[in-house]
Amino acid sequence: MRPSYSFRLNGAIALLIAASQLISATIVGWEPYPKGYRDSLQDFGIFNGRHIAKPGPGLRKGRPVVDVNGNAIPNYDVVYEFDQLIDHNNASRGTFKTRYYHTWEYYREGGPIILLTPGERPIDIPPDGSLSMTNTSIAGAIAQATRGAVVMVEHRFYGESNPFPDLSVDSLRFHTISQALQDFVYFARNVKLAMPGGDGEGIRPHRSPWIFVGGSYAGALAAFIMEQHPGVFWAAYSSAGVVQPKIDFWQYWTPVEQHMPANCTADVKAVVSLIDQVIDSGNRTRLTEIQTQFGLRPLRPIDFVHTIGVPFRTWQTLHPSSLGPYQTIYPFCDALVTRGGQIAGAEGWGVEVALPKYAEYFRDGVIAGLLDIAYRCSELGWYQTGPPNGGGIISKHLNAQAWATFCSEAFPGTFTNSLTEFQARVDAALQRYKGWSTMADRVFTVNGRRDPWLEVTLSATEANTSSTDLRPIHLTNGFHCSDMTHVNAVVEPSLGEVWNQALTTFPRWVSDFTGRQESSASEVGMSPFQLGVVVASAAVAIVIR
Repeated sequence: MRPSYSFRLNGAIALLIAASQLISATIVGWEPYPKGYRDSLQDFGIFNGRHIAKPGPGLRKGRPVVDVNGNAIPNYDVVYEFDQLIDHNNASRGTFKTRYYHTWEYYREGGPIILLTPGERPIDIPPDGSLSMTNTSIAGAIAQATRGAVVMVEHRFYGESNPFPDLSVDSLRFHTISQALQDFVYFARNVKLAMPGGDGEGIRPHRSPWIFVGGSYAGALAAFIMEQHPGVFWAAYSSAGVVQPKIDFWQYWTPVEQHMPANCTADVKAVVSLIDQVIDSGNRTRLTEIQTQFGLRPLRPIDFVHTIGVPFRTWQTLHPSSLGPYQTIYPFCDALVTRGGQIAGAEGWGVEVALPKYAEYFRDGVIAGLLDIAYRCSELGWYQTGPPNGGGIISKHLNAQAWATFCSEAFPGTFTNSLTEFQARVDAALQRYKGWSTMADRVFTVNGRRDPWLEVTLSATEANTSSTDLRPIHLTNGFHCSDMTHVNAVVEPSLGEVWNQALTTFPRWVSDFTGRQESSASEVGMSPFQLGVVVASAAVAIVIR
């Protein structure tokens, strides 16, 4: 009998949806374009020295798109397909359809091809992935600054770009970092783009510079692909690139604790510490009383401590420009620290007041629970555990062993719950992809102080990585991938400075490109007929957060 997942609860998480304004930017000193082309672009906020002026109105849906010569070109929401190899180690397995968006509104002959991927989400969710190609995004802005074209490619197994019709263990054997990287290499070497000259040798990586853009997991791919396939992509933009494999990632919660309202942090810590003490004491009666207060009595203790951490998982959706989708953190904190019209001081109310208020927030259905989450093993680890000695906003009992157990329950018969097994996978990824030791040139890295993923990026305290002209590393006051949209750069000066730096750095790097010899046929990612047959890895390697 198939075991039920531990985290299935009735109800739904209340969603607070905040729509971000869509705006755009350009650099001072651009040559004029034909009027039709100019009118097809967004109204610009001008980069002036170190700051960005107030932006104009956002993208108007339905506005026709034209290229630099004034010719009408397909709209942003046209979806193209590419025949991608299922297995880059064995071309005989055939191909599957990979979806992508494409625009060449900024392109002039000889310009770069900017490839971005949304990583773990479909290309068109949320709200419209095609807008990631316009100059409201860093990818589109780089394209405009370098006279390049943009393609946004859907990652295998996400959205509709699925090699197989199911997500069985046998299918997911091909969901690895290595296969994903080779997807983008193969795409660059073989795609026929709809733009003029897009089916010729002139756009291939040895003739035109390709730039990889990604954020979060895709930001890690940006660093990895430059390290693993240096002869293909000329440069990369890595936002919040989570490059360092780590099985026990309790530091995920540190930026949340540091930047959440202090009174809220204090009261949450008090409640979680009390619950940890009750679990440690073995007093099942008292624990049942507490779970009943929360309306979560049926859960196992480990599922209970995980579920009450739901509000803090919304932190990484925050941005300087808005509350962000799916966020519940501030309404939760408001409910916790407000009492009789009074707001608690920085030290909070204390556990006697905080516990019933915390429980009431859950019991009243503002957060009813988690929906059908299957926790899957990955090559990179990143188990978001509580601090090993307790005292945090997440229970110390939500440890790496608990996560390993969740993974084994999600894929019964595939994994054991052995930490040794999972640690071996993480160690192998570290050895292959180098983590903080990555040394690829022309990788423009941006991280945020308020990003919960900070401590596995190149700006982590332990990384001790220096910024250089060829490997610039920027640490902003942003959240997770806040730098990828211009609306955030308008309201947060440190992000505005990053945009200024990026839109001067990438044109310089592109101007350094002089062409090069094509990589040898022995390197993966060539046409199906050039690929050797080797044994595919049997590891299920899923990167889901």
